Amino acid sequence: FKEPRKVLTEFWFMFDLLLVVFLVSETWVLWCLFELFGIKVAVGGFRALIVLRAVRLLRIMKVVKLLHKLPELLVIVRGIVIAIRAVALVVVLLGMITYLGAIIFRVLLTDTTMGKEKFQTVPQAMGTLLVDCVLSGTKGGPLMRKAWSINPIYSFLLFCFTLATNVTMMGVLRGVLVQTIRKISETEDEKKRAIVNNHAIEKFWAHLIEVDEDYDGYVESEEFLKLMTNKAHLKQLKKMDVDLEGLASLADFMFGEHNGRLSKTDLRKWVLDMRRSQKSTVKDHYVTQAFLNVKLKQVVEAASKDRTLSS
Repeated sequence: FKEPRKVLTEFWFMFDLLLVVFLVSETWVLWCLFELFGIKVAVGGFRALIVLRAVRLLRIMKVVKLLHKLPELLVIVRGIVIAIRAVALVVVLLGMITYLGAIIFRVLLTDTTMGKEKFQTVPQAMGTLLVDCVLSGTKGGPLMRKAWSINPIYSFLLFCFTLATNVTMMGVLRGVLVQTIRKISETEDEKKRAIVNNHAIEKFWAHLIEVDEDYDGYVESEEFLKLMTNKAHLKQLKKMDVDLEGLASLADFMFGEHNGRLSKTDLRKWVLDMRRSQKSTVKDHYVTQAFLNVKLKQVVEAASKDRTLSS
């Protein structure tokens, strides 16, 4: 710390200090005091010391600090938390299918050796189906072979159950988790890119203000094109994945639409819209249609005015 006074305001430093104080007190200080003053610890007092020792479990909270150091792990945890509702629904549906299957196989296999061994009761049947079919890596293969020796129909029914639970439902469960984590990862990456891009735009705007000849807080076309000749600025824009050729070719059009000058907000929006990673949406098509309609109306009005003046 550059300023020692700020030590008391640092949460994790004070948290670690508290853990050290508890550890030293419980390990040495208390027992030294007991021996020094001849204090005998009763059963109730010893239980109180056990509770004090349990305070050390607060060290688990340091995992939160670890999550901030490992953003990938934080993305996985957040994905699991967000997907918990969908996962719970899949698990409930899986439990219902397993319960229904347990009842069916409990009835069908009543007088068979396989039924007496693995399907004697509904809870036992649910456990058998859960362990040997739903969660098993063999996908119920050994159970199907054993059922085939009794009756091929039983084996076919087990195959249908495994197909509905292990293959379909567990696949859905994995897909939900993967898609959720992927979506959160893309969102986090987009946030990081937005922060980096905004920082780069701020630096770019600062350089534009430096070459602002009339100091009006706006950038004009000449000033913008002059700055675009700087290799350092071009390199910075390229890191942002901005289409430099498109930016230069559309400069006259953009400045013409804004009366020859751009504000900081307009420049930021324009530059960020010129990124190659920017995806086109239906909204963009509607905006383009509205823009074309306005321009066509302006052209028609200008043409009608010219006809009126000429007549």
